[in-house]
Amino acid sequence: MTREKAFQRLEAIDREVVMLEHMHSVLSWDQEMGISEKGLEERSVQMGWLSTQAHEITCSNEMGDLLSALDANRNNPEGSGEDAFERALVRLRFRHWDKHRSMPSSLVKAISEKACTSHESWVEARKQNDWNMFKGDLQEIIALTREKESCYRREGFSGYDVLLDDFEVGMKGSEVEALFSSIKPKLVSLVNTLADKNVDDDFLKVDYPIAQQQEFSKIVLQDMGFDFSRGSSSVSVHPFTSTLGSDDIRITTRYTDPSVLDSFSSTVHEGGHALYEMGMNSGRKKGTSVANAASHGMHESQSRLWENMVAKSEGFWTHYYPLFCTFFPSQTEGVSLAQFLQAANKVQRSLIRVNADEVSYSLHVMLRFELEQQLLFGNLSVDDLPEAWNKKSEEMLGVVPETYAQGVLQDVHWSSGDFGYFATYALGNLYGAQIWQRMQADLDVDSLMRGGRLSELHSYLDERIYMKGSLLLPGDLLVEATGKPLDANLFTSYLDDKFSRLFGY
Repeated sequence: MTREKAFQRLEAIDREVVMLEHMHSVLSWDQEMGISEKGLEERSVQMGWLSTQAHEITCSNEMGDLLSALDANRNNPEGSGEDAFERALVRLRFRHWDKHRSMPSSLVKAISEKACTSHESWVEARKQNDWNMFKGDLQEIIALTREKESCYRREGFSGYDVLLDDFEVGMKGSEVEALFSSIKPKLVSLVNTLADKNVDDDFLKVDYPIAQQQEFSKIVLQDMGFDFSRGSSSVSVHPFTSTLGSDDIRITTRYTDPSVLDSFSSTVHEGGHALYEMGMNSGRKKGTSVANAASHGMHESQSRLWENMVAKSEGFWTHYYPLFCTFFPSQTEGVSLAQFLQAANKVQRSLIRVNADEVSYSLHVMLRFELEQQLLFGNLSVDDLPEAWNKKSEEMLGVVPETYAQGVLQDVHWSSGDFGYFATYALGNLYGAQIWQRMQADLDVDSLMRGGRLSELHSYLDERIYMKGSLLLPGDLLVEATGKPLDANLFTSYLDDKFSRLFGY
């Protein structure tokens, strides 16, 4: 087989796999948004079957032969003459084949089915505030995750690193720990300083009609560049973004949180994810594995950048606050822009990660990062997890959850077996701050926001981040976009600058 024929076949297989992944997303979306009470058992089988099909295709002998013909394991993939898309696709398919082929299809099926059913037990346990309803499922998920890790394990690559690599390719837990340790004291100090500020945000917690919230949010999403001919916005228990197809990218928010800006922030956050998905799914990449983010941390950098650096800034609200006031005149009566900005950026010792302020958010992530390592590879038992959670919450955030729903049951990720995922949320803050710094050097960002010209921010990010997809590894993409490797201190410097101007500490 010629190299050209081998690559054509590889691309055809990859497109088939992506189609299966999109089908899986359709079923997952339907489950999240309204599956019948008795439909779960069959749905878990359906999703398990799809996961098994994709696994068997991507780890088949044919895939191994194609990758061998394409010399996928060569030491110098840049020097073979093929274009960036071809290099990336070969790299992605080899990485997946090399790592996952040691995992039996039966385990893939078991993990997928269990993730489906345990998600529902988590939803009910959270609703009932009953840890015992979910505890057994979590124990099973942990056992399956340990079994998966043993399949991936090899010299120099085991334990938590194996799981983290699924979300942040090439990064080790020790690297994340070093990054987090370098900024954790500063974050704790900032929270302690800013949480004691007397900021009145009660006006954000009165009744804001949902219809008007949705209308205002839609205007902002459109200005950001969200293409409603390729996506939609809905309501769910836990805000999320799902790519059901290359031109069917859906976001959700919720309107049950106490502050109107919690819901708005969720919408902008998920909108940032969606812009990335829409940008990646373009040109030749569309419908292939290259139309994926460089990493989950890089994906999160864009949702966090739009949510916090754009949509909680003075420049943004200088333009949008008058419009916000026309939608909610009684709620904002007598509230100046300066008061609104301080309320929007209020720092507090809070319990819920998704509603956490920009300063304390990463501490919420570090709590989970530390606990899941102890849970999987340390001596922390599932029975002791709620108490350990509460203890770390008090140490790191200065608050103790009063209920399981406020603490150990608040996040969906462990119910799906997504261990290694949480770290990427805080890594997103670090990537985002560095990209934001470079963008401010290249554009008059404040002036663009004051003029409501969010589309120009979108165009900048689309060219440098979104349209790149997985053409580059995350570290290489960051260097290309910003001119330097990751520097965690840029995030705390950004926070210092912003919050000192807002609150004068």
